[in-house]
Amino acid sequence: MRPRSDRRRVLQGMLGLTAASATKQTWAAPPKDVIRLGQSVPISGAAQHLGIEYQRGLQMAFNLANASGGVQGRSIELISLDDAYEADMAAANTQDLIGAEAVFALVGYVGAESVRRSLPLALKAGVPMIAPLCGAEFLRQAPPRALITWRAGQAAELALIVRTLSTMGWDRMAVLQQTDADGEAGLLALQQVLQAAKLPAPVTLAKVARNSTGESALGQNDIAPAAKQLLEAKPQVVVSLAAYGSTGAVWRALRKSGFRGGCYGTSLSGSGALAAQLGSDAAGLSLTQVVPSPTDASRPVVASYLQRLKAADAKPEHASLEGWMVGQTILEALRRMPRNGTREQFLAALESLGTWDMGGFALKWDPARRQLAQHVSLTVYDQSGRARH
Repeated sequence: MRPRSDRRRVLQGMLGLTAASATKQTWAAPPKDVIRLGQSVPISGAAQHLGIEYQRGLQMAFNLANASGGVQGRSIELISLDDAYEADMAAANTQDLIGAEAVFALVGYVGAESVRRSLPLALKAGVPMIAPLCGAEFLRQAPPRALITWRAGQAAELALIVRTLSTMGWDRMAVLQQTDADGEAGLLALQQVLQAAKLPAPVTLAKVARNSTGESALGQNDIAPAAKQLLEAKPQVVVSLAAYGSTGAVWRALRKSGFRGGCYGTSLSGSGALAAQLGSDAAGLSLTQVVPSPTDASRPVVASYLQRLKAADAKPEHASLEGWMVGQTILEALRRMPRNGTREQFLAALESLGTWDMGGFALKWDPARRQLAQHVSLTVYDQSGRARH
């Protein structure tokens, strides 16, 4: 595991921050005019695209607020540490963020495994965990008050996929599963959705290790067998319950072997990275999304995101738009609480958002699931690898 300061330096270097900020270390509690938030996120490894883009959106939102004087005269500081999409590193980062950094809240973690390992640490310390990039249903079933999710859950994403396949008359489904908490949660949600729709179970279930992309240098040898298993089942469609690295590697192997069926995945598959990885091989790929199109400037919240993104010389991505929208949500909650409010008041402010409209996108607070948004849509890729929303 990298030393703590190096994990932060990786992130700051990638996002082009100054040398001074890259070497800064904070070990004391923040000043009273600073609200410090903490994030453990994959900035390296096979899922780095999700982490980099989600953090980018959050940071852009906070930077814009800080440029206008912050919230009630207090600036927002986001401390982001790299966990390489590995749960043990996420847990270690969480201990650093809660202890040495004395963060007010944890935001924007990525992946069910990292959240499952880190959430108990947050609960023990009384620190809220807000808006993990994770759709696992177990986080939404009788969740603790200190946990608030933002995005729609996996069940909603998979229900849209199943409805789409049912409409097309496809009932021979094969599944690619990532062997971790994300994959386990995804498979359980898919099984429940299929049962509710009275559709047949998958014809086969192929598994790949977490973070696997098939790189021989890393000793990864599960991509080819997984693709072979999927092909032998003769499915009409493959549904991926894996992150974009594994999904892309298996999908490319399927295409090279002559498979001409469809491939569906959830937002975990990371549309921006997956499309770039596959190019024209992305044709026939469909991914669910939990935010609107990142190029839909008819929505004011997206238009403002695109304006800031242009200044950062970055491309529109669903993951960075999600970070931006989560950032706007957190900022609105901070505005609604007293200037030096407590964590309890912060949670109450988030709960009060209800159907707050951030500019062409309205939240829909679900108190039972403690989930703020419900949006689910489908992105389809054409022969040129371009997204069609």
